[in-house]
Amino acid sequence: MNCSQLACMHTKAPLVDVYPKHFNMQIPFRLFAKGILIDTYWGTDRASYELYLDNHSPTWTNEHVINYNPSITKSKDFLYSTTTADGKEISGDVYVCDNVQLGSVSFKNVSFYNISNPSSAGKADGVIGENIMSRGVWKIDFKNQQLHFASSADSIEGLDETDLLPANFTDNGIEIMVSFRNSVTEKLELDLGYNGWIIIPAEMARPIFVNKKIYTDSMRFSTPGSTAIIKNSVVADSIQIGRLYFNTPVTTNEKVREKLIGLRFFGDFNFIIIDYLNKAVYLSKKRINE
Repeated sequence: MNCSQLACMHTKAPLVDVYPKHFNMQIPFRLFAKGILIDTYWGTDRASYELYLDNHSPTWTNEHVINYNPSITKSKDFLYSTTTADGKEISGDVYVCDNVQLGSVSFKNVSFYNISNPSSAGKADGVIGENIMSRGVWKIDFKNQQLHFASSADSIEGLDETDLLPANFTDNGIEIMVSFRNSVTEKLELDLGYNGWIIIPAEMARPIFVNKKIYTDSMRFSTPGSTAIIKNSVVADSIQIGRLYFNTPVTTNEKVREKLIGLRFFGDFNFIIIDYLNKAVYLSKKRINE
């Protein structure tokens, strides 16, 4: 089992400017074990790089993107210092690219972190993160593997086919209140960079795992700061989000320090809509296999 935590970092990167002001575009994506992979184009030369989409991270890349690109400059004023999902502290340089393009939409003066060759990135060169994603409304269509990005929710099709999830948009991410059996209720972070269903720290897992059949295996737990093979424990649970009920695996291990609801949970449904402008999250009522 491969359980990659791609970024899950907490230092908030500056917002970026987006052009044109009004936009409505769609691009394909590839869904891999490690996440949602998209094509991006950097600088005036439109150098092409595959990056993961991760709402729970600032934008970051490795040296492959930075080297020999005249549109990228190193910040003289800023460094970053942050933590990964296992609590490891990492730090490094901040860079700025004058233009990053997704489909027909351009982002100007994009600040991003340099993280050298993290094992969690797999074949990608980094992450398109929250400082870019927060500039509009995203529909991630898992059924058709299409990414729809718009400047208004009115441009997004399918809102009448969704349930509104109770979500709280904070400086560090998007919180979803989840009730487990055994009377445990916790705020989980919506994290498309985590490729599992739900993962929680061991201390929180203890009352949830009581009197349930526990499955264990070895897994590779990867963050931008480290990778390790560790023991993973999983139970099947019934959870409640708002008025909705879901059956889902719940995972814990000795490394994780965060409470996350991830890509495989949402990827079971036709699509999810994350509306940063109106601070709302919508989930398709239909599942892909229905």
